[in-house]
Amino acid sequence: MKLPIDEMKPGDVRCGKPRSLTMARALALSGGPFDKPGWPDRNLHTDAEVARSTGLPDVVVSGTQWEGYLVGLLVDTFGMDWFNGGRLQIKIPRSVRIGDTVQAKLRLDEVADQHGQRLAKMTVWCENGLGQEVMVGTAECPVGGQTPNGV
Repeated sequence: MKLPIDEMKPGDVRCGKPRSLTMARALALSGGPFDKPGWPDRNLHTDAEVARSTGLPDVVVSGTQWEGYLVGLLVDTFGMDWFNGGRLQIKIPRSVRIGDTVQAKLRLDEVADQHGQRLAKMTVWCENGLGQEVMVGTAECPVGGQTPNGV
């Protein structure tokens, strides 16, 4: 099965689907168990008053929610290879609010032979609807389980 990584060359960029972040999804992820008395949990991801008490202007979406969009793009790009050694390192330089749109992106920097295995190295990020980076980092993933010469 051909995967997107099989057609990519250094410098190529892949983009995930732009996704709008809703309060319903924020509550599902950060609100705690649905059957818990007093649901949802009150925290900076679910309650504007709590968010303001921490110095934020409003509820912010948990970074794990849109980190999942980035991981989804990596799985789409590498298939099962992602689960057999993919690594991701990220930082979150900017908050995301309810109603913002987030899009995951990756740029292939190189595919190199490392210890007898092909390893793809990438720059990864998520942008909000204004084009601002809200997550930045790097990722690497073994490709095809073989070295470039097929050994």
